[in-house]
Parts: sequence; C-alpha cells; structure tokens
Amino acid sequence: MAKIVRRKKKKRFKLMTFSFVFLMFSATLYLASSLFLRTYNNALSSRKQEIESKIAVLEVENSAVKVEIQQLITKDRVDNIADENGLRLNQNNIVAIASVGE
Repeated sequence: MAKIVRRKKKKRFKLMTFSFVFLMFSATLYLASSLFLRTYNNALSSRKQEIESKIAVLEVENSAVKVEIQQLITKDRVDNIADENGLRLNQNNIVAIASVGE
C-alpha cells in the first residue's frame, strides 16, 4: 500500500491579523510621538519664557544706560570738566556748518 503523504500547510498571515498588528503598531507610535512632542513643546515654551525674561532685563539695563549717557554728555558737564582741567572755549575756533536743505 502506498503511503499517504501529508503536506504541512504554511501559515499565512490573514488580512485581519495583519490589520490588527498594523493598527497596534501605529497606535503605539502615535502615543509615543504625541508624548515626545508635548514634552518638547513644553521645553521650548519654558526656554522662550526664559529668553523673554532675559530680554526684558536687558531692555531695562539698556534704558538705564541710555539715561546715564544722556547725563554724561550734557554740555554743562563737559564745560565743567574742561574748566577743571584749565581748558577754555575759544570762540574764534568755532565753525558753524549749515545743512544743504536750509
């Protein structure tokens, strides 16, 4: 009698199994990416706030320095320093320059 040969069937992925695995994989990637992006967005927001606060501090310092410069370059202060050092204003050396539009 002849032997009966049985072939083993190869398991094939069915469409539903593949779809379920793909759905789970994509859901996991979605959750991971959304958590990462939310964390990254929070970090960027905090960096932005830090930079804005530094900018505000520097603007205050700049305005204080501008006021100090305005005080230091007054004509009276320059004249006082010149008088203390023995310098005098010579009216013969003063030249007035008129602009072209006048």
